[in-house]
Amino acid sequence: MAENPKESPENGAGRAPENHRGAPRPLEGHSMKSLDPESNPDDAISRPVADGGDWLEGGCALLDSAGRITGINEGLSIWFEQSVSDLRDRNFWELLSIRCPEWRGDVAHGRDSSEIFAELKLRRPGDAGQGVQWFSLEIARYGGGCCVRLNSILPPLADLEEGAWNENLHSPLAQRQMFVRLLRAEAQLKNLTERWPGVIFSQRSDLSFRFVSPKIEELTGLPVADWGSRPQLFWDVVHEGDAEELRHQFKQARQSGQPITCTYRIRHVQTGRIAYVLEHRQANVSRGGLLLGYEGVWLDVTRQTIAEKRLTSAAWKETLSVLTMGLAHDFGNVMAGIHALSESFLEQVGPGHEFNDGLTLIRTNAQQASHLVHRIINLHQGKTGDRNYYNLNEVATEVAELIRKVIPRRMQLALELATETLPVYLDAVELRQVVMNLVLNAVDAMPQNGRLVLRTAGFVELPTLVHCQGSPPRPPAASLTLQDTGCGIKPRHLASIFDPFFTTKPANKGSGLGLYNARLFAEKHRGAITVDSTEGVGSSFHIWLPQADFTEAEMEAKQSAPDRQAPPVENNGKSF
Repeated sequence: MAENPKESPENGAGRAPENHRGAPRPLEGHSMKSLDPESNPDDAISRPVADGGDWLEGGCALLDSAGRITGINEGLSIWFEQSVSDLRDRNFWELLSIRCPEWRGDVAHGRDSSEIFAELKLRRPGDAGQGVQWFSLEIARYGGGCCVRLNSILPPLADLEEGAWNENLHSPLAQRQMFVRLLRAEAQLKNLTERWPGVIFSQRSDLSFRFVSPKIEELTGLPVADWGSRPQLFWDVVHEGDAEELRHQFKQARQSGQPITCTYRIRHVQTGRIAYVLEHRQANVSRGGLLLGYEGVWLDVTRQTIAEKRLTSAAWKETLSVLTMGLAHDFGNVMAGIHALSESFLEQVGPGHEFNDGLTLIRTNAQQASHLVHRIINLHQGKTGDRNYYNLNEVATEVAELIRKVIPRRMQLALELATETLPVYLDAVELRQVVMNLVLNAVDAMPQNGRLVLRTAGFVELPTLVHCQGSPPRPPAASLTLQDTGCGIKPRHLASIFDPFFTTKPANKGSGLGLYNARLFAEKHRGAITVDSTEGVGSSFHIWLPQADFTEAEMEAKQSAPDRQAPPVENNGKSF
């Protein structure tokens, strides 16, 4: 074949035109001109595109509306093993079916399709001494017919895995295609790992990682490089309460060969922060049953888990409230009868009777039990979500009375109130729940004897707040403090104790949501919560709230319902 200046390597002869991403394109520029039947036929067939035996790159033909060839390049004619002149006016679809009978069904589908652009992947079984070949047939339709382009392509991944590493790379064009394919695969993997909100990983059988995406460092505090060489790291970050069940899940995955999906906790090694991850894991097992490793993903579902636990807890509390209310009413009726009967007997026996002291004690205890029942009923009747104006001293006094009924007798409670009135605009029921959670934590921190102090104070200027969660309120501010003489909190935990699910208690002793709820309460009321703690001495939790200026209810009403007037300023009948 004579050399043509138009076909020199510098101007890309023998190569299909490419777009800026390196992908071949069938309908552009000089490719179409070379196939124009009105142009010189010699120009149309003078572009060799075959390379390396049966490898075909950019074999093109123009067809009329009936599928007859009106123009064809030399590379495709060589592949058909006929000359350009012999192929002109022949039916392309019939020629293709004769050349490769196994394509007959796919070719008919491509021929009859009405899509403007279509692409078929075609597999051709190899002859003796020749491997399986793969081709891409692109069809681009226009008003008077269509343009077809036939290219050799590399086999799909499954076929590549079965062959020798260089079996399909004898042609320079195949090598270039493989290079482009690798670049695209790496670019897609890079984009996926950087943008995926979770962790993508490939693990060896010892649970070290062949590959893991960078997100794992954010969740665990360990750099990506460490995960590839230290198998034990996986079990170091898995919460000890979930490790045994997770090992069982892995065993099931190995034996069944089926993917598993489970949720478990992991701990940040630097901060101790707990996160819930949803894991989908597939075990790779050889035909002989040997575990080769795992492929899987993590997705951080901490927020969803918080919501689920809250819904479950709320549903149970609602049920428990109904049951308790009924029992409390029945118990109150029993105590009312005992109280009435003791008063009747006291009137009959007189002061000097030998039963007088006993009956007086029965009446006093029955009266105290009735008061306690009424407090329980009032506690269950309170609903969160309603804010009003309160004197923080009065709220603290009411909560202190409830605390005295809850804490063990071996513990003391002191109430220290500010001398001035502390007006606050808040949800009193929610504040009571927060304080009771703090009290229960304090009781757990004082297994022996201990002392609790509930303290209120007012501030014209705020002191420096350490380990602060939320926003320091604008002055003047009020604070409610609960101080204990317990074991204290380790310094490395102070930055994490307000995170959801963080707890140092056993898995069945605490949910890790108590302090998180306290933080949410402070943030919702435009305040903050702080902690001071010394190991072996005790801890103090401070809830900081802005003092009310009595415009809060009006502002809240405007935000929630602009057309509704603000509620009157009152405090359960008590005004400031």
